[in-house]
Amino acid sequence: MTETIMMHDLRVRSCPACHHLEQRMAGYFAELQGLLSRSEDARSEYADEGGLCPLHTWQLAQFSSPRGIARGHAAIMRKLADRLARPGETGVAGEASSVLQNGADGCRVCRFLKDEEARYIGAFHVFLEHVENFESYMRSHGLCLRHLSQVLDGLLDKVRKERLVRLAAERLREIGENMIRYDQKIEELKRGQLTRDEKDAYRRGIVMLAGERVVFNPFLKGN
Repeated sequence: MTETIMMHDLRVRSCPACHHLEQRMAGYFAELQGLLSRSEDARSEYADEGGLCPLHTWQLAQFSSPRGIARGHAAIMRKLADRLARPGETGVAGEASSVLQNGADGCRVCRFLKDEEARYIGAFHVFLEHVENFESYMRSHGLCLRHLSQVLDGLLDKVRKERLVRLAAERLREIGENMIRYDQKIEELKRGQLTRDEKDAYRRGIVMLAGERVVFNPFLKGN
């Protein structure tokens, strides 16, 4: 993880950590889909793992063609069918006695995301130790609240912690005010007068509260 990469992340109109993870996730999904399309061994291993969690199964599908989905997932369909048909695997009236869906522990993408997130936050702590990098962060859109909380947990400098929290409060207030102006201008049919900050305030607000959609995983809420 280089300072150049992190400085680039600070320039996006989103959480820099989410942005980095989103880029890494896109590459991971593209690589995984390609592997499932061309390798029988990869498809067999994927089936043995039980596939991905529900969220990441749908995200993987976004990187796949219908044929790619069919080729990559036929083996897991057969594997699950065999499990359900096995004595002791089903309950009354043939209904599954347990939910046959992968969670965070079994999902390789969940594990990848968790490891990448921890690595990035660790590198971000080191990045912020340099005064010029810290000041660059203070001029950025800032981290989402989830990633800010993780960064604060690893900082020992009380003054810097307070500055990061104050910046988050300022950004939340700014976004809220832009949301109000956006709503007013839409109501008054003044769409042409919208500023860039007002146009994407709704999205930046959601990112601040919940992180980027591709990065957030409900199975990781306790981590």
